[in-house]
Amino acid sequence: MAHFNARLRFIDQFLARFNSVFSNTQMSALRGLVYGMFFDYKRLSLSAIARRTNIHYQKLQYFFSDSSWDINKLNDVRLGILQNQSTTRATPNGVFALDDTGCPKPYAHKTEGAQFQYCGSLGRKENCNVAVASCFVSNTKHFPINFKSYIPVQGQPPESFKSKPDLAKELISEAVAKNIPFSSIVFDAWYTSSEMIEFIASKNLVFVAETKINRSIYFAHPKTKQQAYMRAEEIIPLIKQFYAHRLKHVEILQQNGKVKHLFTYAIKSKLKDCSTPLQIFFIFDKWSDTDEKDVHVLITNNPAMSVKTAVDTYLLRWGIEESFRELKDNFCFDQYQVHDQEQIQRHWIISFLVWSLTYWIKQNACLSKILQDSPASLGQCKEAIAALIIIDSTCLLSKNKTIAETLKIKSQRLIQRLEN
Repeated sequence: MAHFNARLRFIDQFLARFNSVFSNTQMSALRGLVYGMFFDYKRLSLSAIARRTNIHYQKLQYFFSDSSWDINKLNDVRLGILQNQSTTRATPNGVFALDDTGCPKPYAHKTEGAQFQYCGSLGRKENCNVAVASCFVSNTKHFPINFKSYIPVQGQPPESFKSKPDLAKELISEAVAKNIPFSSIVFDAWYTSSEMIEFIASKNLVFVAETKINRSIYFAHPKTKQQAYMRAEEIIPLIKQFYAHRLKHVEILQQNGKVKHLFTYAIKSKLKDCSTPLQIFFIFDKWSDTDEKDVHVLITNNPAMSVKTAVDTYLLRWGIEESFRELKDNFCFDQYQVHDQEQIQRHWIISFLVWSLTYWIKQNACLSKILQDSPASLGQCKEAIAALIIIDSTCLLSKNKTIAETLKIKSQRLIQRLEN
């Protein structure tokens, strides 16, 4: 059944900020897409959204394929909205998290940029598109900042190829240029190259990252006292044997509310082929019950950072994983049936937009005056908005009292509309 003519004030308020990016015709298509993406689909497509919103398919297809608009300008406005309010903005106590995410496309062999490569969401190699993304994460907030599409070297001329760390460096530079505040940059071992470390240091930024246990670290052997580069996996048993009495106890709060007890050992040193002085922390235990590693090696270029701060800062990185999960589970980030790279990136930025709209609604308690029980998660918020869109559709106003009762509507204005 088609739902159309819905007018939710907080959605239209948010979308009105993008008038500078789109023409009136484009805004009409954008509005239909945004309203349509609040619904669930067995298989998302422009034709499915067109049927649900009663918008002509060709209008949506033209908006995605041929209409002239800039994803970077859209993203600048999106970030500006979030940064303009204390409830949503990035703050200096948060981190800038980097990671990549894959969108599996096992049968889409003609999709531009899709190659057989490692897909993090599957934990194995698969034909997929990959985006390197950045997120702001603090103890109370997380939101996606930007993304860069990763095109494997097989899919483009070698001189145009950009590695994932290259794209990550672009994301860092752009965030600094946009004055997005954060205390540290966090990333996992895949991005911990000497080039990345020195790049961040050259910008006078702080990072906390994990490095692989086969990485060579300058270390004084406890028996011979000779200093040499040794692999972290060789240093770990020496620490356990000779420096067990020097291990420091650290407590971390897990996502399930339980306290995790860790033992740590810290040294000031450097990595092989890297000129940046580092503080290196050996963490002896798993991060959580689902962690497969017994030992983690964290590094930072902040010589004054405590091990407790380093661990707490690094673990904020999981906020980017939460963002990826929300984008895919609730906002169709990996569900597209377009093949051109520009269209894929347009789909991704629209997914960012609808995620941000929902986040903005939730953080600003826009539903608190309408619903008796405010949604606790983005997924619940999306479901509530979808129900309100149905209720507000003029063709269904007289048929949704049951939905209104289920939602526990407390807005007298909306109740009166349903009764009339």
